[in-house]
Amino acid sequence: MNLLELRKYAIERRVEIRFGDFGAGRECLINNKGQAQIPGERKDFRIEEAFDAAEKFVIVSDGGARDLTREAMAKELDEAWEKKG
Repeated sequence: MNLLELRKYAIERRVEIRFGDFGAGRECLINNKGQAQIPGERKDFRIEEAFDAAEKFVIVSDGGARDLTREAMAKELDEAWEKKG
């Protein structure tokens, strides 16, 4: 799993994906256009660092939000690419 795959997923599914160390305020998001952003006031870190350390991912869509572990997010991506085939 990498950032490019998350960006593709967000675009194709029209969802927002949030990840990072939420407790430390190192939150990132990928919007439904595939743009990576650092919301909030703390911006003294790189998105790649936050992604590498992230253990929690939140997929936000019109239907609500789903919390996923890193392993569950990787499985979600794998299943999406298998279906696309």
